[in-house]
Amino acid sequence: MPAGMTLHLRQNNFCGSDPGAVRLVVCDLDSALLNSRKLISQANLKAIKAVRSRGIFVTVCTGRIPRMMEVYSRIMEIRGCFVAANGAIVVDTRNGGMPYAEYLNPKDAGRFLEFCRQEGFDHVAAAVEGCYYVRGSERIKKFEQYNETARMEGLRQIQLRQFDSAYDAVKNMRIYKILVSGLSEDQMRKAEEFIRGLSFSYCTSSEPGLLDISAFGVDKGKGVQILAGIMGYEKEEICVIGDCRSDLPMFDAAGFSIAMGSADDEIKSRASVVTGANDEDGVAMALEKFFLGS
Repeated sequence: MPAGMTLHLRQNNFCGSDPGAVRLVVCDLDSALLNSRKLISQANLKAIKAVRSRGIFVTVCTGRIPRMMEVYSRIMEIRGCFVAANGAIVVDTRNGGMPYAEYLNPKDAGRFLEFCRQEGFDHVAAAVEGCYYVRGSERIKKFEQYNETARMEGLRQIQLRQFDSAYDAVKNMRIYKILVSGLSEDQMRKAEEFIRGLSFSYCTSSEPGLLDISAFGVDKGKGVQILAGIMGYEKEEICVIGDCRSDLPMFDAAGFSIAMGSADDEIKSRASVVTGANDEDGVAMALEKFFLGS
């Protein structure tokens, strides 16, 4: 915790299980573990290492695709599984395998991509084989930024390709998420209405104007449940840390939940406790308080 900073954990009336029973900590990445500079602070890394020394496994559940986690999983020294693509995929860093993966129904994915094309939406399809985007996409810049980081770290980059006019290249691909960004409120409602007509698709949002589409039934809560099942943990042994609405299913899947101080009131009210914001090393604050006895 930075010098001079006051610990301001808030405990809600509903506390869930005893944090002393926790053996698995699952943390959201963006706006939680990462600060506004997209870095994991030394305070957070130090706390994670100390918690692991107590026999508690610390990992991540993120909306990012697996390839966009390689830098961070290496920095965090995750030797085991993490959850990616909002719960659609569980990755084992020890062998690069995916013990769990849930892909979009190809017919639904095709219908939705055609809808986005007709509406002129900025959309990206994330597949095992790479990411596809429309010409002029602003969203793809985030993937390009990651590729630059990966290049400097000597890690694999994401294959980025532009959609062909008929989307033929992605029709038989294993797509695990579609991102649509830059939407107005009216466009958001129109897209959500279209998605409700797709029987095997689900959407969430982690920032204004963004829709994140996954296979039906996929969310971060299911991802945490799959991860816990693989590792042999019960609900009361799980602690989760998050800051946005896409993290709420994680709260339901855990015995103990922590909301970041930057989260909105709805998220905070659903958590067992509230810690500091991501730029205040809120993750480290919570880990030190509940698992290190600081």
